[in-house]
Amino acid sequence: MKIWNRVFLMDPTRQGEASAALVAIHEEVNSVSDYGYNLWETVVGTQGEFGASALVSDVERFTSGELMHADADGEKLGALAAAVNACVDGRPEDSFWAVAHSVGDWSTVPNVVANVVNTLHIEQMADSVGALVEFVDYMHGLSGTPVTVCTSFWGTGPAVRLIWGYESLGDFDERTSRGMSDPGFHERNAAMAATVGPPVVTTSNVMRRLL
Repeated sequence: MKIWNRVFLMDPTRQGEASAALVAIHEEVNSVSDYGYNLWETVVGTQGEFGASALVSDVERFTSGELMHADADGEKLGALAAAVNACVDGRPEDSFWAVAHSVGDWSTVPNVVANVVNTLHIEQMADSVGALVEFVDYMHGLSGTPVTVCTSFWGTGPAVRLIWGYESLGDFDERTSRGMSDPGFHERNAAMAATVGPPVVTTSNVMRRLL
């Protein structure tokens, strides 16, 4: 299974307009297709950044347009896309992430997610995935937070991503504060740095679900 992501950079002075336009087009696409998109807005991190995501079992079908229904109204979709494009402040970026490990209850889509992406040297990938699987299993046991470990290469460079799921921003704050104050959190990060080596760069954000 893969996770598809598209990152939108929108004019931060038109945040409300951009949010409404993105919700409108993704609601319409979901109603006339089998894509099943979720839509996210960054609340901690780059403002004006939105993300779309979907689970992908067949990359060819997903990218070919085959999942659109025959009764989709192209004119309506075009008008909704134009409203989105009017708010765009940068080129969108697409990526596919292969799910390597998942722990916790993902039967429903969380209301808030925290993303942590480690960009690596290619020779660090295998050991990093192994170490992060052990790390998230420990953290899940500590805080109960559902976590997914996934990897990407094409379009992103060698990268490992952790996706943490929460019910609310308050839930995020409580669980992360509890987890990051545990000695095992710091011990495992130090062990990963010593054995795998530090990542080239680490980025993170927190996003709330709009759809």
